Amino acid sequence: MEDVTPSEIAKSLDVSPKTLRAWLRSERAVGHPVLDGHEHGAHYRFTRVEAAQLIAEYRAWGGRGRAPGQPYMGTTKAPPAPGAARRHAPAQPEVAPRSVGPPALSADPFDSLELSGAPGHRITEPWMGEDVLTLADLLQVDLHAVVVGINPSPVSVAAGHYYQGPVGQRFLGRLVTSGVLDLSGEGFEDDRACAQGVGFTDAVKRPTARAAGLRAGELEHGRELLEARLAAIDVPRVIFTFKKAATTLLGDFPGHGVLPGRSLGGAEVFVMPGPMERTDRVERALRDLHAWWVR
Repeated sequence: MEDVTPSEIAKSLDVSPKTLRAWLRSERAVGHPVLDGHEHGAHYRFTRVEAAQLIAEYRAWGGRGRAPGQPYMGTTKAPPAPGAARRHAPAQPEVAPRSVGPPALSADPFDSLELSGAPGHRITEPWMGEDVLTLADLLQVDLHAVVVGINPSPVSVAAGHYYQGPVGQRFLGRLVTSGVLDLSGEGFEDDRACAQGVGFTDAVKRPTARAAGLRAGELEHGRELLEARLAAIDVPRVIFTFKKAATTLLGDFPGHGVLPGRSLGGAEVFVMPGPMERTDRVERALRDLHAWWVR
C-alpha cells in the first residue's frame, strides 16, 4: 500500500501544505503517538489509517496544536482557544479568571481503552516496586532473534498482543518486507512470529502512551534485566524497534542498521529506522536487514 504524503492530507483538509506541516511539527513536539520518533528533517509519510486519524484530529482541533503539557485527546473536540468568543453567546458579567494549571494526565494508561476479552499475553507483574499490567516476554530457547521495544503501548496491552497500534503495525510490515517474517495467515502477528523463531520483549515493562512518559532511570534499570533475559536463552540476534532504547542501553551511534562491535546479552544488534524516516533510507535499511538476516 502506498504511503500518504502531507500534501495529500492538506488537500483533503483544504489547507495549504505549509499550514499542515506547521501543525504536524507542533504535535510532534508535544509527543503525538503517530509523530513521536520522527527524525528532524525527514519527510513525513503515513499509512492510510494514520492519515485518516490525522485528518480527523486536525478537524476536531480546528488546526490548533496542543500547548506543552496538554494531553493527547485524539479526535475528541478540543476546548476553545483562550480568549475565543462564542457566536451568539449571551453577554456575561466580567469575572476575574482563575489561575489553573495544564490538564492533568490520567495515571491510568488504559483510561480510554477496553481490555480484550481474551487476555492473550497480557499479565500483571512487578516493575520497580509496583505491579503493572503489561505484556509477557515471548522468549524461549532456540529463537533466531528477539525484537526489543522501548515499552509496551497501552493499545497493545489492551489487545494482549505486541505492536497493535499504527506505528507497531508499520514496524511489523517492515519485518515482512525485509523477509524476516511471513505474517500471512490467521492469528495475531506475535504468535505467528514466535512460531517462526522471533520472540518479543521490551526494555521497560511499564506501559505508557508514548516513550516521553517514561520515568527517569527506567530504561537504565531495564538494561540489566534485559541482558539477563537474553543471555538465559542464548539468542544470537536482537532487533531494536526504536533507536532511543538502543542508545540508552548501548550508547550513542550514528544512523541505524547493524551495530558492529556492540552486543546485548551476547547477541548481535540491528536497529530499525524511525517510523517517519525518509522512504529511501527505510528501503536501504530493509535491504541491510535482509542481508544480515540471511547470511
